[in-house]
This record gives sequence, structure tokens and C-alpha cells, in this order.
Amino acid sequence: MKRTFFLTLAAAAALTMGLNARGASFDSLLSDLPRSTSSPVVSSPAPAGAPAAANEREWLVLVFINGVNDLGILGFANNDINEMEQVGSSGRMAVVVEYGILGIDDIYGRNLQFPRGSKTIYVTRDADTSKITSPVINNSNDSDMGSEANLVRFVKRGIRRYPAKKIAVILWNHGNGRLGISFDDVSKNHMEVDRLGAALAQIRDTLGRRIDVFATDACLMQMASVAYEFKDSADVIVGSEEEVPGNGYPYDTLLGQLSANTGMGAEALGRVMVDAYSASYGADATLSAVRSSALPGFVGALNNWVNAVKADRTAFAAATDASLVASTSRFSQKESKDLVDYLERVEARLPASRPVKDAGAALRGYISSKLVIRNAAKPANRKTYTKAKGLAIYIPDSQYNSANYEKLSFAGASLWDDFLVDMMGERLK
Repeated sequence: MKRTFFLTLAAAAALTMGLNARGASFDSLLSDLPRSTSSPVVSSPAPAGAPAAANEREWLVLVFINGVNDLGILGFANNDINEMEQVGSSGRMAVVVEYGILGIDDIYGRNLQFPRGSKTIYVTRDADTSKITSPVINNSNDSDMGSEANLVRFVKRGIRRYPAKKIAVILWNHGNGRLGISFDDVSKNHMEVDRLGAALAQIRDTLGRRIDVFATDACLMQMASVAYEFKDSADVIVGSEEEVPGNGYPYDTLLGQLSANTGMGAEALGRVMVDAYSASYGADATLSAVRSSALPGFVGALNNWVNAVKADRTAFAAATDASLVASTSRFSQKESKDLVDYLERVEARLPASRPVKDAGAALRGYISSKLVIRNAAKPANRKTYTKAKGLAIYIPDSQYNSANYEKLSFAGASLWDDFLVDMMGERLK
């Protein structure tokens, strides 16, 4: 993946005209305009008020914002924090943000302003969208926003300082599906999926239970292999199969609904996040919320399908056919394809009353009724997907990357990696 620095006014102007996506590369573009093109400045730190008693607070929302890249330069990080300030925290809901932002140091945009550590703020209500006014509650000398250790430190500190009955953690940055998330252009570091899974497990162990919601405000992260890595650490997992526009989540809307009904549970918040996101974009946007407790059953149903396919020569030929795979709804990372669409295409090639059709119907039914809590897919005007049913899966077009894929827990629990090896072998015959 290409990670590039832009140090001149001309390059910054080119970014402003073209780059609006939360993908893992400066080459991934969306044309949606930002809600605001201004780059607010941060006000002087002020002490935060004493947090409410634990028995009064229902929700703690922790947002880790890695703006040490083009998303910071273009003002998306600042804009989203200002959206959060439209709602702010209350006695029943605390919103805490840690952020590092790569900015422009003057109005002419001639030089980049590199972050000197990261800041943590307790988000307070403020209607001023020109600057961040929430009080700074912590300054860190470590500005590596691609470090999962820093994410763990931030979440643990937030849980201790603002205890709550329910916890949501949002990871904000570029995403690249099974290849990782939270790319820091200064440290050149990012969080690989297996390491992020281990980090969330540390948080779970500290908390003594799973967090309620884990969401990625980043591109391409709602894949079977990614969600499975987090299944023991979060009750609900929210993410997008496709790229996320630069504007990201509509934080004013979703926090406003949570603030108005803090009694809602994890699944209700997952639905709110998906619905609010869907309402904020007209096209080229996908988001889903999945139930982590259903992931083991999903793997069981998927394994049943793989076994049925491998036992049926006609079905295996259909499932491994390069033209069928190429026609399956895919996303900006072309090896990430919608699982339900793939299953439907395989079944469409088979005669009736085959075990594979029954296994496929059972798997699709499980995904829609048990696994996916809510799904939204806006029409694809500039993207390649035709369907987005809530969960993508890795299907390479030509070469299976075993070193990267088989370190994930999903490869150990499912037969999907074996199926991919067989698929690649079939194409070489």
C-alpha cells in the first residue's frame, strides 16, 4: 500500500480537491464533499469537571482519532470532534476522545504541522464549529497513533476515570480490511488485525467483560476474518464493507440519539449507528452491525457449506470458477467480496435439490437472521459493488496470501483458508 507525504501548498490543494475516503491509501478517493472545509484550531486546555458517579452514567464513548495523515490535513478529524461537541457529555453519557492530528501551520497551507504527542479531551457541549473547546484532560508525549498499545492505554484510562455501565470504543482512521487499520504517516506504524484483536482482549480482561460496541470509522473493515478476531472482546461490531467517505460517522446525530436515550443497549446503539450513517449519505456507503456471539455459529454454517461444495464436483467447479468470482460484488479492495452475493451466484449455477443449495440457504439465513443486526447499503454510483449484505470475505482473484491470512483466528477456526487453497489449485489445472 502506498503511503505518501504532501509537504507543499500545491499538493495540499490537490488533496483538498480529490481525497475524501477512509481507505488505507492516498490513492483511494471518494468525491463526497466534507461537511465543513475549515480546519478548526484547538483552544487552550481547561480542567474538566468532576465525572458523574458510576451509578448515574449509562454510557462511556471512547473515540481514538488518528489524524496523522491526509485526514488530519483536510480537517476531517477536527470536523468530527466539532460534531461531537454539538452534543457533548452529560451525567449519563461521557464522550472522551484521544487524537493526534497532522495539520497546516498557517492560513496559506505552506507547511505541515506535525503532532507533538497526542491529546485526550472530555467532550463538552459547544455550538462553535470553528474550534475545539473541550477541556484537555491528558497530554501524551507519545504521538504514535498507529500503536495498539496507545489505544489500550487510552481506553483503560478512560474506563478508570469515567466508569459506566456500557462502553463503546470507536477507532477512527484509514482502514484496509484484513491488512490492518490506523495508519500513522509519521511513525509509519499501523495496527494489524491480529494485534488489534490482542489489544481488545487486554481491554476485556481489564474490564472483566466484553466492551459493548466496537466500531471502526474506517474503510473496508467489516470482513468475516476481521470481525472474528474481535468476537470475544465486543458484543457488537460495527464496520463498513466498502470505503467510508472522509466525513465518516455523523457524530452529532448518533450521539444525539444516544444522549436522548442512554438506556439503550449495545444492539440498539449498533442499529442507531448504522441508520444514522445511512441517512447521512446518498450513495456509495455501506455499514453494518454484527452480533459477535453469533460468529461461532456462522463459522459452523460456513464450514458445512465448504464441506458440501468439496463433496460435489459440479458445485466445486462453479464455486471456483474465475468468471463467477470476478462477477461477485466486490469492494475497493478487490479481494474483499460480499459473502451473500457469492453464495447466491454459486447456487444459481446449480440444479435444484442439491446439498450445496441447502447449505448455502442455511448459511445465508443465519447471516441475515442471527449474525447481522442491521445493514445499510446505499447505491453504488462510483464503486464496484452491486450488493452489500453486511459481511465481506476474502476471495483472491489469482494468488492466496497465506502468510497474512493464516495468522488470523478465522483461518484456524474455519475451513475457508483450505477452500481458498483448493480454489487456487483448481485454477492451475
